[in-house]
Amino acid sequence: MIAFILIALQVLLLGYFCYFGFYNYLYGFASIYKHPLLKAKNISNKKVAVVIVSYNEKEVIADTIKACEQLSYENKVIIVGDDSNDYETIRVLENIAEKKGCRKIRGFGTNSEIFESQKFVIFHRHKNEGFKAGNLKEMEAYLKSRGFDYMYLLDADWRPQKDAIERCLEVIEADSAIAFVQTKRVGYHGKTSFLQRCLALNEDGCYYVDQPGRQAVGDPILFTGCCTLFRLEHLYAAEGFKPGHLTEDIDLTNRFYLMGYKGAYLDDVENEGEVPPHYPAFRKQQERWTMGTARTLREYFWPIIKSNKLSWTEKLGQIRQNMYFTSPVAIEFSIILAFISVFLITAKVDSIAISQYQYYLERITVPYSTVLFAALASNFVAPLMVIIKKKDYLNFLAMPYATWLSWSVLHTYFLANIKGFFGVKAEWSLTPKTNRKIVNLKTKWHLGIKLANLATLLMLFTIYSIEWYELGWTDIYAFFWVPALIVGVFLS
Repeated sequence: MIAFILIALQVLLLGYFCYFGFYNYLYGFASIYKHPLLKAKNISNKKVAVVIVSYNEKEVIADTIKACEQLSYENKVIIVGDDSNDYETIRVLENIAEKKGCRKIRGFGTNSEIFESQKFVIFHRHKNEGFKAGNLKEMEAYLKSRGFDYMYLLDADWRPQKDAIERCLEVIEADSAIAFVQTKRVGYHGKTSFLQRCLALNEDGCYYVDQPGRQAVGDPILFTGCCTLFRLEHLYAAEGFKPGHLTEDIDLTNRFYLMGYKGAYLDDVENEGEVPPHYPAFRKQQERWTMGTARTLREYFWPIIKSNKLSWTEKLGQIRQNMYFTSPVAIEFSIILAFISVFLITAKVDSIAISQYQYYLERITVPYSTVLFAALASNFVAPLMVIIKKKDYLNFLAMPYATWLSWSVLHTYFLANIKGFFGVKAEWSLTPKTNRKIVNLKTKWHLGIKLANLATLLMLFTIYSIEWYELGWTDIYAFFWVPALIVGVFLS
């Protein structure tokens, strides 16, 4: 019985990893092909709000506003939704508002201070209540009252190409079912920060591979938080943004598709922004994304399964997105299972159960290891495609470290999944912005995560050593997990 349970658990975990591996390969190869989008011959001149969400981001906000003023679409108004409590950021925005002749107005059922001119508006809240989604929710009444038809949403550090709005309108006005058009985000990494180069390589996979692949096979497109044009009519119908959600983007994507709306992705409209400037910021960013995504999995798994608006292929693709950060949970169980397996095999105990387990294990080792390695290799499809598409071949040198970085936050992912799934209250974590400068920022070590990484490193090192000494084989995963956990120990 014990032998059967252990083998069954290994097969179940393998199936789980294969599920994700399948989509990595599917989207990777599908992204090679251009999927033609229906485009309108003549776009309308409807009113567009270019909304920039800001929270204590004095380093970048002025330059992002300037970049938005250079957008070529004429019938636009730039609106800054600001939650800053930092005096310097507030002062920067006050100076901009003063230069643009803004006057303070009231109304719209909001607690925000509103400063308005013909082409520029500032919404200032004194508290980051409900996080980014709370900011946008409070702005909805104003957008309705001023007759805006579309909203191009940006975070405070993302700068769009000049014709981004026209390009998005070509797509969204050609199909009334399209609720949003997501455009490409390209992470800026500078010339001297190897860490940011690696983080950008990982993040670019979403926009060079994952989203184009979804578009090509007809799976749901993900709204990724910014650099997105919304049809406001559909946004209001979906009840807008949900205040307090850490991943308001995935939450809103789910609601759009459950209502029968859809998204589109424009691979050739680019916005340039920043990736985290240091490792602790990267770890906190991943924690926030994971907690929010775990919440969406809890809230939307059954509604997606039961939906009559989605095909089964669309359902599976959307569930994969809501489960995106859950693989570390399975990896944690895999490490525990590997430890148990190695112990049982090498314990030298004369037991029928252990003999049966060894017998079954010997029979499945070759096919099991082959399939597991194929699933593991799928993780390298996206970065390889990014390197090829961008022709930035220096990134081949960054690939190993980029992989170790993403794997080094294993325990952060695991704990964040538990917190998000069980609704543990969380605070918003702001990713520092440097305005494309390499600066020395004060960082704080996380002792708990550091010790957990060290303990896991020692456990895996023990497992790999026993495998080599007792069983005569070298575990290929050692070349990934040992360096990744060393990175986690030194950088956490």
